[in-house]
Amino acid sequence: MDRQFNTSIQDNYGDQLILDNHSNPTKIAIMSDGKLVEFLSVLPPNIPQIGSVHIARIQQVFKQHRLANALLEDGTHISVRMSDEKLQTGSLALVTITAEPWDTKPARAVLGAELAGRYVIVLPGKPEIRRVSKNSGLNKDSTSQQVDLTAAGLPDEFGIILRRQAADAQASSILNEIKNLITSWQDGADLSFKLDHISTPKKIYSGPTLFHSAGIIAPLANSKICIDDSEWQEIYDELDNAAKHRFITDQDVAIWFQPTEGLTAIDIDSAGSRLSLPQLMPHIGQTVLKQIRLRQISGAIFVDMPRLSKSDRIKFNQLCINYALADIRHPDIYGYGPAGLLEMTVRHRHMMLENRMKLLSSKA
Repeated sequence: MDRQFNTSIQDNYGDQLILDNHSNPTKIAIMSDGKLVEFLSVLPPNIPQIGSVHIARIQQVFKQHRLANALLEDGTHISVRMSDEKLQTGSLALVTITAEPWDTKPARAVLGAELAGRYVIVLPGKPEIRRVSKNSGLNKDSTSQQVDLTAAGLPDEFGIILRRQAADAQASSILNEIKNLITSWQDGADLSFKLDHISTPKKIYSGPTLFHSAGIIAPLANSKICIDDSEWQEIYDELDNAAKHRFITDQDVAIWFQPTEGLTAIDIDSAGSRLSLPQLMPHIGQTVLKQIRLRQISGAIFVDMPRLSKSDRIKFNQLCINYALADIRHPDIYGYGPAGLLEMTVRHRHMMLENRMKLLSSKA
């Protein structure tokens, strides 16, 4: 019998994938209950793919910020996040791309090879690391049991980090993800490389395919092929709507998305809606978190809801936490701040949807 860690959160990652090609899709729409929740596409070759592994040339180290600038094989500049590693200018380092470029900032990477899924991070060549994420939320009593369970599906040369969403997943889902990540690595990576024998930057692993990436985001979704652009029109309409600053929900609530370079402010205007407060809170919580996910909004986010009582603020905060679980970026929701706004941060991963659509239109 399959062991289940927690099923209190509904699986709303996505129930259907719309692809333009089955063998090698260039765009994938992730749907949930017939609505678009996330959009993936192949980007130009000068943009490093998330999950790809490279040997990069370190150009400059900023110890006080724990960051370094580096250069890839094709001349692309990236930013590398460090912890206690000692890197020197001009040296070569193994890195994994974790975020696409956004605004004026380059793509970001971490040191070492990391195969990141929804539930786990598999670490080739680091069998000594077998632990849970610091933000996993797992209690101490379940930690060793969870690690033992997931490590049972690992070859000896791999390490593993259990992510926070593993606490709400079935054991079979976690083990299946581990298998898929390792298979993709073994099939696509240059496993013969030795860092000491390489003198120039080199790509080691191109990363997961677009279909594989969509499978990590929505592991239980079924696939549907839509080749004709006319079949995509409804999806294009939703994408266009998600690029607008003013968004009207199906309950006539107006939501304003106001991005700046430092943060995104989200203002809720419910005057046109006839929803009662108990109806408004789950509707806004679900809609806002879906739009944050679809628009790929990241960084600091502040949500200005209509005036709520203290108890309603607590309820709305928990609703947002529950809805945030569908986003693989693991939004951190901190509750209400001194200004009376709901505060959250989302780790950057994909570029904003608006910028992705501009790239696609320039290729057309």
